[in-house]
Amino acid sequence: MINGFFVALVLFSHFNSYVTFTNYFDQIYLKIFLKIGQLMVTTFLFYSGYGIVESIKNKPNYINHFLKNRLLKAFIPFATAIVLYMLLNLITGEEYSIYQNLLAFTGWESIGNSNWFMFAIFCTYIATYISFKIFQKDKINAILLNFILSFIYILIVKRFKGFDWWYNTILCYNAGMLFSYYKKNILRFLQDKWHYILTLISIVIFRFTALKFGYNSFIYELTSISFVLIVVLLSLKIKFGNKFLLWLGKNTFNVYILQRISYIIFEELGLKSYNIYLYFIIISNVFNNRFSYLFINPIFT
Repeated sequence: MINGFFVALVLFSHFNSYVTFTNYFDQIYLKIFLKIGQLMVTTFLFYSGYGIVESIKNKPNYINHFLKNRLLKAFIPFATAIVLYMLLNLITGEEYSIYQNLLAFTGWESIGNSNWFMFAIFCTYIATYISFKIFQKDKINAILLNFILSFIYILIVKRFKGFDWWYNTILCYNAGMLFSYYKKNILRFLQDKWHYILTLISIVIFRFTALKFGYNSFIYELTSISFVLIVVLLSLKIKFGNKFLLWLGKNTFNVYILQRISYIIFEELGLKSYNIYLYFIIISNVFNNRFSYLFINPIFT
């Protein structure tokens, strides 16, 4: 449900690029989203890294089948969605080069779809496989090697893409791995309520002061990790209960891949120029009805 909440924020965020807001209250909404920024993807990366190490700890030979069970399982629905975007581009007359269409399957290029996060996920999965194949019996060294590979990823993407959102939250994945590895010690420490309160306060203070030292990629990586740790600490004490967020959380991957198709279709139908609020309500209902559920699940799960 936490991921469901944040994927809802991603829907709102990407919607911003399709419309122009002029209302006073719209401007307040935009300011809030500007403050959140890339932090809305931190939980996806953190819980992914955490979940993978949990599986490695608890499932024998998990890493031997990792490429099939994790990488291929992520790639097939993404590649299927890319084909849908290609068909949609043919219908709408959008033209992309062969180079862009082919690299879209890796996430390196976009043909109208959201792409950077998928490229990051593919890279983190490959890095995880390499790390844990080299250090199969030494999980901490595997995690440390994964950190090194993440820094290499940052350097490469920064050099060839330049956009900071491609890399400025990636270490949350590695933080999730470390949290899983030291989970027993961390939870034992947090059982003391004063330890818990002081830890939470310390991270909150760091989160809101780190950027004062000057913006750079390293500082933003640290604030991203501190943000997701705040979410994790709060989730240890606060119970979330919402059926729609639960559905979004279970279908986060599908919603992320398909969301822009509905934006593009309804934009082509002229709904955006008619009423942007109606535009979003209809798009939201695409992801909140039985038809959408029946359409998405057989193909992408």
